Amino acid sequence: MRSFLAPLMVAALVGCTHAHAGGSTSTIKESFASEPSKDRWYVCHRPENAFKFGPDGSGRNAMVATVKPEPKVLTFRKDHHVGCLDEDSEYKRDGKERAEIWESGETWLPLGTDVWYRFDMFVDERLEPRAKRLVIGQWKEQGGARGGPLLAQRFTGRHFTITVEQDNLAPKKKADEVLCRVLVADQLPLSLSPAGWPHDDNAEIVPPIDQRMATMGLSDGPATAKDPGCARGIVAEQYHVLPDPFGHWRTMVFHLKLRPDEAIVEIWADGVKIGKTTGRVGYAKNGAHENEYFKFGAYRDLESFETVVKLANYVRSTSRKEVDPTGKLTPD
Repeated sequence: MRSFLAPLMVAALVGCTHAHAGGSTSTIKESFASEPSKDRWYVCHRPENAFKFGPDGSGRNAMVATVKPEPKVLTFRKDHHVGCLDEDSEYKRDGKERAEIWESGETWLPLGTDVWYRFDMFVDERLEPRAKRLVIGQWKEQGGARGGPLLAQRFTGRHFTITVEQDNLAPKKKADEVLCRVLVADQLPLSLSPAGWPHDDNAEIVPPIDQRMATMGLSDGPATAKDPGCARGIVAEQYHVLPDPFGHWRTMVFHLKLRPDEAIVEIWADGVKIGKTTGRVGYAKNGAHENEYFKFGAYRDLESFETVVKLANYVRSTSRKEVDPTGKLTPD
């Protein structure tokens, strides 16, 4: 079976220009009117998930991903990938639940590419306030020095935040605090939370959204964190708070240059500029950095309830105009 980590090659696509790792970075558009080509997307099938492509009942075409509590008894062959069912090695439980699709290896970009992403997303309104870690949409580095995402959309406890990660260079850190997670967008003002905190998947820095008063905008100019926490060499400016994503379609646009020394992360939601982050994103390593890739869908700790997420109208391009032809989605 073909892996999303298969050797990279140039594939000809019908009706779509195509980018491949280390090569050109042309525009990719995906409507999800039907199951997408394996040259563009890898679908990670697991016992706890299900995928549908096409009309979603709301008048849109979409990728609809459902993740349920992992079955207690699993039946499968022994010729599967450790993380997905339709791969070439034995499937093994990993203590997580996910319903994700990855950009296929043939479309990965060199790390640090100046690139734009646009997509519509819908997050299940039934997500429970007690929900632990939930990531829906993340950018990762192939062969990175750390396993965590460079950039991630997080939905912990019905609270929508966006974070980046960097090597922890803060003085007086503990020996095991090698990563610093930095808050770059929030449903609340950034000034209410430390900029960064040591990476710990079991403890998020922000309390549930209903424990503090949210504001719809920021009237006194860009907000920044008053407490740097462990964040070093990075500045996150917030112009507006993130919108409520639960039970709503939201249009997200990201302008990214992900590199460990001079990164840019700009974020828009529903045509409103949320923020701009510059500085150090990612991890130092011995040897050359490789490629970056995007993955979307629910990635969570073990839960007792079902979650549905949707992805539609995906565009990736090095051209801002291809992502936002009218200019209404990315006002300055």
